[in-house]
Amino acid sequence: MSSASRLTKSFLNQAAASSLSGGSIFDKIKMPQSTGLRLGLLVLVIAIFGIIMYYGYNYLTKKYKVGYKANSEHIPVDGVSGNEAELLLFSANWCPHCKAAKPIWEEVKNEYTGKTVNGYKITFTDVDCTNESPNVTKLMDQYKVEGFPTVKLIKNGQVIEFDAKVTKANLEQFINTAV
Repeated sequence: MSSASRLTKSFLNQAAASSLSGGSIFDKIKMPQSTGLRLGLLVLVIAIFGIIMYYGYNYLTKKYKVGYKANSEHIPVDGVSGNEAELLLFSANWCPHCKAAKPIWEEVKNEYTGKTVNGYKITFTDVDCTNESPNVTKLMDQYKVEGFPTVKLIKNGQVIEFDAKVTKANLEQFINTAV
């Protein structure tokens, strides 16, 4: 009889004996144990547990923080009272898209300035980003302006981004739905 067939026969005998005695086959088979392997597995389990706890804690503390709103920036805005909504246009003189959007912005601005929409008085602010003054740079950083033209709405300390092409219909729809 070959050594492979003897091992197979021995294994089957152990399996049959353990099933009759009620124990598991793995209880009967002796496997070499390495301290390094055990230590490695322990470190791996602790690392995975730590990562889960870290991300879980960060997620939950943001989620249950007072004033947290998913998918929104919560930046307190000075000068905007609770019943005002301010629209900001960040533009640059050299930008062709800004040049096309400016007349549309002015038209909507003239139509809505001082009007009340859904209980909020609408105000408009133009921010000329060609001017690199500290105030303009601070506003661009605060509102995370990355391109031009950028329109933001501030209502109740919440910043809402306008994410569409600047047309009269889009701006009016944005004002009427976001305010």
